[in-house]
Amino acid sequence: MQKQKPILTINNRTGQYRKKFEEINKMLTTLLDTPIIKTLHIGSTSVDGALTSGIIDILVVVKSLHAMTTLDEKRLNLQHFYRLHHPYQKKCVYAQFSDLQSLTEVVRLHIVEEDSKKLNHYLAGQAILIEQIQAFNQYKKDLNHEISVKEYENKKSEWFKRKLSV
Repeated sequence: MQKQKPILTINNRTGQYRKKFEEINKMLTTLLDTPIIKTLHIGSTSVDGALTSGIIDILVVVKSLHAMTTLDEKRLNLQHFYRLHHPYQKKCVYAQFSDLQSLTEVVRLHIVEEDSKKLNHYLAGQAILIEQIQAFNQYKKDLNHEISVKEYENKKSEWFKRKLSV
C-alpha cells in the first residue's frame, strides 16, 4: 500500500468548513444523553488563509473522558466516526473518513475533559495559530512533502509544542 502524503492548500473555504462544523456540532449535541459540554472548530480549516490539509478539527469538551461510554462510541460509529486507537494522553480521538478503503480523514474529533491542561493547550494552540498564521504557513511549506501523513502530523505537533513552551 502506498503511503499517503498530505496535500496542502490555502484555506479560502472557511465558510464551507464552518457549515460542515455546524452540521457535526448539531449532530453531536443532539445525541441522546450526550456527555458533551461544548464543541469548538479549531485548526487550519477554521482560519482564513491558513495552509490546510482540509481535515476539519473539532475540539469536543466533556465533563470526564470516562463519560464517553461504549454506547457513545456506538452512536458515533453510526454517524461514521471511528475511534483512533493510539497512545493519546488525556484525550480520545475519533475520525470520519471519506471512505473506508483509502482511510482519508475528513473530520477529526479531539475529545478532552473540561478544566484540563489538555483543553488549555488546545485553546492556547488555536490562539497561536491565529496570531502566527504566516509563520505556521511557512513552516508547513518548508516541510518535505514526500513525508507521510503521520510524519506530517508529528512535525505539526512539534511546532505547536515549541510555541507553547515559550
